[in-house]
Amino acid sequence: MRMFGLFALIFIMWSMIMIVSYFLIFIIGPFHITLFNNSTDGLVSSVIKASLAIGLVVVLILLLGILKTRYLRKTLLKN
Repeated sequence: MRMFGLFALIFIMWSMIMIVSYFLIFIIGPFHITLFNNSTDGLVSSVIKASLAIGLVVVLILLLGILKTRYLRKTLLKN
């Protein structure tokens, strides 16, 4: 029971990583935008996909850092 908090933290972190990976591969990957009906549509679509992916990864890193900090504070203050 002593390691339950650590196992829960690891499980939550991996779940978050898997959810973001699924979203990037299956939702953002096939996403396509048609704006000008010419060759620049691929570029615009790629820029939007890349910015969404970078934004999601940044949010994931921030959330994982907050989660780790809360776990460490809880663990260190308990002892």
